[in-house]
Amino acid sequence: MTGLIRFALNIVVTAIALFFVTRIVPGVTVTPADDPWAFIYVAAVFVLVNAFLGPILHGLGAPVTVLTLGLFALVINAILLMVAGWLSGVLGLGLAVDGFSAALVGALIMAVATWVINLVLGSVGLRR
Repeated sequence: MTGLIRFALNIVVTAIALFFVTRIVPGVTVTPADDPWAFIYVAAVFVLVNAFLGPILHGLGAPVTVLTLGLFALVINAILLMVAGWLSGVLGLGLAVDGFSAALVGALIMAVATWVINLVLGSVGLRR
């Protein structure tokens, strides 16, 4: 798969996972909630934040992540979700994250949802 197609598929998978997060986690919302493009735009912001800031935070937090047997990675993902929410607000997009606890639960649900979606896409041959 080419890089651009993989990037677009990553945005779609993230948008679907974000849709589930907004339905399950109180305190994480995308407005308007019935507009699929709102989820696509917010997912693009989240993917870009994750691509640029994620490796830095995961690298800096690697010792703590090892000591906590990987649990600190969820804290980093929650921070990335909060940054995406802040940047979404600055850009006038619809992601709102109400506090760290909502971001932490949202990051956990997002990780599980993304894993399940990638598992399904992999079984039909759309992911490597």
